[in-house]
Amino acid sequence: MNSQQKTVTLVKEHMLKLMGFFVEADDNKAELDVNTQIEIVFKSLTKEFVGFRAVYNLGNKELTLTQLMKELQSYELMLNG
Repeated sequence: MNSQQKTVTLVKEHMLKLMGFFVEADDNKAELDVNTQIEIVFKSLTKEFVGFRAVYNLGNKELTLTQLMKELQSYELMLNG
């Protein structure tokens, strides 16, 4: 699975693609807990999101994938402001 975000891809589009991969993995009986899924998301994002990840880790936040996507979209808007 090549899931690296391309610089021209919006974070929402990228997240929806990853969420589809996670559903497919679940359908194939692979067990990926939310923390593992979030780690995969962070590793797949472009370098512009390094600051977001640092704040997320420092805040010890526990988000669903949908909540994470919304927060990433807000961060993306701030970056592209």
